[in-house]
Amino acid sequence: MSGILLLGGCLAATPLSAETLLTVGVYHNPPKLFADDEGRPRGVLGDLLQAIAKEEQWQLESLQCDFQHCLTLLEQGDINLLPDVAWSEERAQRIVFHEEPVMHSWSQLYQRKGLKIGAIFDLEQQRVAVVAGSVQQSYLAAVTERFDINVTWLPVSSFARGFQAVADGEADLVAANHLFGDWRAHDYGLSDTPVIFQPARLFYAASPQLSSEILNQIDNVLRRWKQDNSSIYYETLGGWRAKPSPSQSTPTWVWWGVGLLILLLVSALIGNVLLKRRMNVNREQLSNNETLLATILDSVDAYIYIKSPSLKYRYVNRRISELFNLPAEKIVGKDDNEFFDAVSAEAVRIVDQNVLDSGKKVTIEERSRLQGEAHVRTFFSIKMPLTMAPGEAPSLCGISTELTEYLEMQSRTHRLAFYDALTGLPNRRRLMELLADVTDQNKCTTSFSAIFIVDLDDFRLVNDIQGHESGDQLLIDVANRLQRHLPQEATVARFSSDEFVVLLHTLGEQQGKATHKAERLARQLLETIATLRNDRALPITASIGISLFTCLGLSVNSVLQQADMALQQAKAVGGNTLRFFNMEMQTSVLERAKLEGDLHQALERNELSLHYQVQVDHHDITTGVEALLRWYHPQRGWVSPATFIPLAEENGLILPIGFWVLKTACEQLAKWALQPAYAALTISVNVSSVQFQQPDFVRTVEGLLAQTQAPPSRLVLEVTESLLMSEPTRVRNTMLKLRSQGIRFALDDFGTGYSSLSYLKRLPLDELKIDQSFIRELLTDKTDAAIVDTTILLAASLGLTVVAEGVEKKEQLDWLKGHGCYHYQGYLFGRPTPIEYLFEAY
Repeated sequence: MSGILLLGGCLAATPLSAETLLTVGVYHNPPKLFADDEGRPRGVLGDLLQAIAKEEQWQLESLQCDFQHCLTLLEQGDINLLPDVAWSEERAQRIVFHEEPVMHSWSQLYQRKGLKIGAIFDLEQQRVAVVAGSVQQSYLAAVTERFDINVTWLPVSSFARGFQAVADGEADLVAANHLFGDWRAHDYGLSDTPVIFQPARLFYAASPQLSSEILNQIDNVLRRWKQDNSSIYYETLGGWRAKPSPSQSTPTWVWWGVGLLILLLVSALIGNVLLKRRMNVNREQLSNNETLLATILDSVDAYIYIKSPSLKYRYVNRRISELFNLPAEKIVGKDDNEFFDAVSAEAVRIVDQNVLDSGKKVTIEERSRLQGEAHVRTFFSIKMPLTMAPGEAPSLCGISTELTEYLEMQSRTHRLAFYDALTGLPNRRRLMELLADVTDQNKCTTSFSAIFIVDLDDFRLVNDIQGHESGDQLLIDVANRLQRHLPQEATVARFSSDEFVVLLHTLGEQQGKATHKAERLARQLLETIATLRNDRALPITASIGISLFTCLGLSVNSVLQQADMALQQAKAVGGNTLRFFNMEMQTSVLERAKLEGDLHQALERNELSLHYQVQVDHHDITTGVEALLRWYHPQRGWVSPATFIPLAEENGLILPIGFWVLKTACEQLAKWALQPAYAALTISVNVSSVQFQQPDFVRTVEGLLAQTQAPPSRLVLEVTESLLMSEPTRVRNTMLKLRSQGIRFALDDFGTGYSSLSYLKRLPLDELKIDQSFIRELLTDKTDAAIVDTTILLAASLGLTVVAEGVEKKEQLDWLKGHGCYHYQGYLFGRPTPIEYLFEAY
């Protein structure tokens, strides 16, 4: 193991005196607390309380009760003190605790002979005895239910009854606190398991009516005792935790005639005895620490190992043994060539040797294949040199977490987010990404491209007459036909219920020829769709709207709007035909240009404003707001943010507008900071990628915080995943600089990109926000439900808070609570509103 050492109500108004009488509740929980034959409190906490009472000259009067009844009596003031109570936030609202913990405890599982339980997942099909209504029962039930582990519970009345149940074969395991387990497990023939949970601090809980001076005296005594290794505190703990060492008495008197030399000799002998006794105590404590540390390392869900300077395994934890399917003793002394294939072993050796040679810690993703396995495993590893003894060459310490399942889950999430579940085609979101790439000004060419929007005529009749199953099959057939008759470089996506979009590249630089190619292909698609027949031979036709474009001067939305207007023309003449976008449709383009001109004047005319939408937690407590930009045009009225924000990003106006938004939000935070009722609220502000990527963005934010005196910790900047992945190193550095000021970050629209989980783990993020497009159909669309559930799990694995946007129905709220999402935003809690009406509305 050398490799891992590393306590009535009248007292509140009456001065304390030597006649202070305290009523103590005593429940049966040996060895921590129980009543002796005379009803006095005994056990670790009982003996310590009697010692405190003796020192402080208190009189103790005992009242025996079960634990829950004792808590009720304590809250009502019928008793003054209750030993052996673990602190919790809920209890601290009803009863009083002193500051210094009496001791620490944790819960543990104990197993019958022959059973080998190594983790929570090993409880599948096992019978577990738990004290009814105990914290152990609540915790284990929640964990096993969360991970769908099938456990048979045996409620018992006490730990002793639970241990007896395992000994009698009525149960396989029993949950108890470790003090009782270490005290009695051997008597029942049980052994402990590595499953440790619910660490707790134990106190003498007090009635709210009890004088605070009593609690202060308890704290003072405990702190003084804990600083003295020979105090009654440590004597009591030792007496209940282990068998006492054999008493060795040393004469305290000598014959008065013995000379000075013999007196010195006796003194030396006494010192030697005390030194040996202290060494024995230290050796026992060291052994206990080794055992505890080994248990903890074996309970960690990570591969922990130490390799010698020659890169042979020197220590491995339980997870390594499980990975290699070998006991630890058969792994220690061997190198990686014994367990990985040759290529993987050599790659690991190179990384390990570089760590030893450089003396520096590294963080790396490793892909390795075990001998006898076909699939490659992915590990996120942290490796560092470790000096085991002075003068000895450094060894290597490694901690690896397997990412294989997470990456597979991420891949499935990406598939759900970007591909249609019915047809397997790219969905709307994926198409928008591809189209954005085609219209990217930085990749612009003079070649024409085309967008076809293919809409099935009267598709509703198929569903109404033949049923949705027939309609689904028709959509699958159309998808297959489109893919079969399109060029290899073309992309076909399912855009909505019965709409498909075709994206064609490189139609040539001459508009006439490009138009001819697009028309010919569109007519072929109309013909092949017309030849389809479903099971009742309903005629199937389609209408196609076409937009021919180059990347110059057109946005993604413009291209789609042109094709959609052309589609409406085709359907207006009866369908089963195609139409190109023509100049008559250009009116909408001119209108857009006029809107852009008005946007230039919006700031100086004070037409822009911030509305705020509350964010709440699962206790229905408002935790913050999101600042949402609104534009009220004198002639147009309210203009949708979806209309003018993309315009602002394209023409650069997003920079002064974004600065105004941040400044307004900071000024509001500064006002709230002076109002205790609102000081804890946060304000979330969406940051445009254009704004975030400005070289002076960090200085701008720091300047606004200094100017407004807004608390940085209450400002949350919302960024998108596409921004994080565009220039990851530069974006991460910018985030780290702002994070050092106390600013928090939320990742908006998580799941709309496909990025490395290990990289996201290293980003300074605090929240993941689920887009309202997933929440809207959460209760009816299995795909959206799967995406939301997966996102919640991913957020938990990354240690991030998850916030659901667009919550409009109580049923959605209940579903989210049941799946582990505890922060929400949406119309169910309130619509966006100006700041002056915000708290009147809620």
